[in-house]
Amino acid sequence: MTTYLISGLAIVAGLIAAGIGMALAGNRLRFAHRALRRTGTLYDGMPEGWGSWFLGGFSGMAAGTQWLRATLTLAGWAVAGLCLIGLGVRLFWRA
Repeated sequence: MTTYLISGLAIVAGLIAAGIGMALAGNRLRFAHRALRRTGTLYDGMPEGWGSWFLGGFSGMAAGTQWLRATLTLAGWAVAGLCLIGLGVRLFWRA
């Protein structure tokens, strides 16, 4: 009976971990979109020249970094969730 309870808790914890990963990745993507949009308005108002090229390139690079961090965050939490779900299923079948 205790094994069933522990396996159920592991499965629920895995689902929660996957949900946390999706929420954190979504927040990071929203932040990247806001920052890119805010920098884009500055970029549109600047006169042509080296400064505007630098600002446009830097904002694109920063947004790409945020997208990469969001992807890695989602992958890490998803792997943690899958490991917990796998542990829960393994415990369930051993009982």
